[in-house]
Amino acid sequence: MNFFFFSIFLLISALANSMNLFDQDIKNSSVFFQKWEYISDKVMGGISDGKAEIINGEDLFLRLSGNVSTKNNGGFIQVRSSKETLSNNFSGIKLKVRGNPSSYYVHVRTNSLLFPWQYYSGEFSVDNNWSYVEIYFKDFKKSNFYQPSSFSSSEIKSIGFVAFGKDFEAKLDIMEAELF
Repeated sequence: MNFFFFSIFLLISALANSMNLFDQDIKNSSVFFQKWEYISDKVMGGISDGKAEIINGEDLFLRLSGNVSTKNNGGFIQVRSSKETLSNNFSGIKLKVRGNPSSYYVHVRTNSLLFPWQYYSGEFSVDNNWSYVEIYFKDFKKSNFYQPSSFSSSEIKSIGFVAFGKDFEAKLDIMEAELF
C-alpha cells in the first residue's frame, strides 16, 4: 500500500515539474503560429530559406525545414516562441525528435540579453527515427564572452529550435517539447 502512494506521489511530482511547450495549440496551426514564429537569417541579409509547418498525418508534429546557407554572413533558420515568466523549477528541455541526420540546436534568450545575436545554445543530434533527447540548461553554451555564464529557467524570455552554422538541407521534426 505504501508503494502505491509513493508511486502516485512520484507521478504527480514529475507532472507538476514539467511544462509542455506546444500545449494543445499544435492541433490548430493558425493558433500555434500565433505563438511560434519562423525566422531566418534573411533578417540580417542572409539567404537561407525554409519554413515551419504543422504536419498532421499518421503523427502530429512541428517541422522546421529548408536550405541553410552561410553565404552573406548568414546560416540559420528557426522557429521560436516568446515565453511568459517561467518558474525557477526547470533544469532542461526534453524533445521527441527526428529529421535529416545532423546537429540542431535549442536557443534560449533571457531577460539579461540585450542584442539579437545573443543567446544560449543547447546542441542535439537527430536521425530518421523518433527519439527522445534531454538537454540540461547547465550544458547550454553562451554565444558571447560578455554574457553571464549560466541562466535559470525563470530568466527565459524565448525558446527557439534552430538549424544553424553550416550549409545543409535541414529537416527537423518535433513531436514533443517540454521543460523538465
